Amino acid sequence: MIKSKTKYEASLEEIRELFSFHKLGSATDISPLGNGEFNSAYKVVLDDGQKYALKIAPPEGAMVLSYEKNMMESEVFWYKMMHENTDILCPEVYVSDFSQNIIKSNCFIMQMMEGEPLWAVKFSDREYENVQKQKIEMLTKIHRIKNDKFGYRQSGLHDTWYDALKSMAGNLVKDCKSLGYETPDGEKFISYIDKHAKLLRSVPCRMVNFDLWDSNVLYNDGKICWIDPERGFWGDPVADFITLGTGQKAPLSTKQKELDIYNETATEKIVLSKETEVRYALAVCYLALIEEVEKYVRYEPDEPNYIRNTNDAREMYDMAFAIL
Repeated sequence: MIKSKTKYEASLEEIRELFSFHKLGSATDISPLGNGEFNSAYKVVLDDGQKYALKIAPPEGAMVLSYEKNMMESEVFWYKMMHENTDILCPEVYVSDFSQNIIKSNCFIMQMMEGEPLWAVKFSDREYENVQKQKIEMLTKIHRIKNDKFGYRQSGLHDTWYDALKSMAGNLVKDCKSLGYETPDGEKFISYIDKHAKLLRSVPCRMVNFDLWDSNVLYNDGKICWIDPERGFWGDPVADFITLGTGQKAPLSTKQKELDIYNETATEKIVLSKETEVRYALAVCYLALIEEVEKYVRYEPDEPNYIRNTNDAREMYDMAFAIL
């Protein structure tokens, strides 16, 4: 597993007891799963050959950002939303255990999905294009799921995207200060949220994943499966273009191909305009602020991921501020 300050390291005894308590069976083989940097995940094989995935939130008292508190409950909710409202292939959650009786942190047991993350598969150019098209079509499906309040379920919902985004950014700036650091870029970002308040108040409220990187999509036998929707929120669907095409350091104007694919199946089209460029740039700033602040709680300054976050955030801010 990747080295991280937030991961709960469960003992084999705890995991066996958890599966036994929930009457799933007797665990015979337990191994770490995935490359996530926040939660712990394990593959658990039972004596009858059934395979499950166990996901465990950071332990009580672990230093996490404001929006990451109780995030696991939200992940279970977003899986439920996808199962109830779309035909997207994603794991079924069998057991949610937030009692902290056996494993001393929130956890859930879900279906073990076969496959490799997209980044690990050697696709031909044509196969990769097809898979990315499937990924974009998944986004059009979740963007049909509406709500009348914006923001993170776990940290309070708001009447408009302006109010939600300002609160989300403000919480990160507060987190940063409580860790002993200043964030001039974060403060500047909040001033741009205010500048574009009128536009942000007119944004539609949709299910947003905000984390659809190739590491969170599994490929198996021609099909793709979506995992790890924990960073989802109710908000601006344009924000989900960050993970597509040219990536998070490029403006929306470089993603016309992805917009065209999206609009083929979307109920509500997203058209490239000055307004959508601004909405997208603000979402990029939000991701930059997350990366800037999370490095202080996740890594040590000499670690590669700390340096990666620093550089990523700088490039994202520079690109977005030029538009705003």
